[in-house]
Amino acid sequence: MPPRTRAVSATVATKLSTPIKTKAAAGDVTLPAKRKKANPIVASPLPPPQSGLLPPTLSFSLADAISHLSKVDPRFVLFFTHLPCRPFVQLEAIDPFRTLVTSIIGQQVSWLAARAINNRFRALYGFDPESKEGFPTAQVVSKEDVLRLKSVGLSTRKAEYVISLAQHFTSGQLSNELLRYGSDEEISKALIAVRGIGQWTVDMFLMFSLRRPDVLAVGDLGVQKGLLRWALAAHNALPKKPKNTTPKKGKGKANVIERSQEGELDTKARSTTPDRKDTPTFPPTPSTPSNVQPHTAALQTPDNNPMLPQIPPTPNSPVPPGETMQIPANTLPPPAPEAMLEPLTGHVDWDPHTAVPLPEDLTVEVLKSRLSGKKVKGGMYLTPKEMEDLTQGWRPYRSLAVFYMWPAAEEE
Repeated sequence: MPPRTRAVSATVATKLSTPIKTKAAAGDVTLPAKRKKANPIVASPLPPPQSGLLPPTLSFSLADAISHLSKVDPRFVLFFTHLPCRPFVQLEAIDPFRTLVTSIIGQQVSWLAARAINNRFRALYGFDPESKEGFPTAQVVSKEDVLRLKSVGLSTRKAEYVISLAQHFTSGQLSNELLRYGSDEEISKALIAVRGIGQWTVDMFLMFSLRRPDVLAVGDLGVQKGLLRWALAAHNALPKKPKNTTPKKGKGKANVIERSQEGELDTKARSTTPDRKDTPTFPPTPSTPSNVQPHTAALQTPDNNPMLPQIPPTPNSPVPPGETMQIPANTLPPPAPEAMLEPLTGHVDWDPHTAVPLPEDLTVEVLKSRLSGKKVKGGMYLTPKEMEDLTQGWRPYRSLAVFYMWPAAEEE
């Protein structure tokens, strides 16, 4: 991710000499002051403007968002207190072109392979692969040749995607102005028009990079499962974890998160732009047999931890990562203790029907069956409409609540 930027201001003033004023006594003569040539104060040279960066700001009041969500569901107080909502707290300037290129490079290759290709891509333009500083501009990449990009490990299709993305920036179809001031719908439409970018990538980009407050990632199975468990717990119906059981290692969909709270978030998303046929020239990665199967998507952290393990494919979806998004270090929360999901029956404002109102056709029994494996068509825990219904009370700050559905999806 791009480094933090600090706003630097300088005021240049020019001091002009003025006549010397002396108090005249009787018989004294006031002499005119000798004018001195003014020496202009020269400001220190400012660093060149980084026009490609979006500033580290929020378009909403974080305090208002926390207050709103905490009133709707008091359980959010515990989450905001113990698991800071880092994308909206630790603000960093971001380079949107770099972020989106990185997401395309990471599609359907391992995290380590994506990091290596990204480093070689930067080195192609003279940037030190051992440093995170520097990235080619969209203007430069838009004139690139597919064969040259393939030489760093990109497949033909991904090379075309990267060039197409750059051309969307240079043509003005995508711009920092749009990404900063456009509506979520306008930005989504502009991004989806780029080959290689699907809705899941758009949702993650809106949340983690643009810090938009009201994004509901309906295509993410991690969010779906977290919301399902969140709803069941609110109605005191979340199945209890059997005591004295040892979790199996290497199975399931647990997040790979270290004590530093850096790692990959194991989620699933349907890719609207699958890249199945082209095998990258370097390094080789396994191919996926089907165009329609859901694939594991990973929220990648920056490549400052070479020992970070790659998420293994889950048993029911043995396919490599597809859409990925790089997010700042220390962003991902660890799995939430089950006690944080339990209903706050003693809280003066607690009302399960206000916290998570259930539609008539989505009963507790239906939710339990979904959690036990009886999913809806497409292997989803919840349909987009069901997710919209369950989260109506979170508007207009659904992004912050969605952030906590990932830790809610898995037991500690």
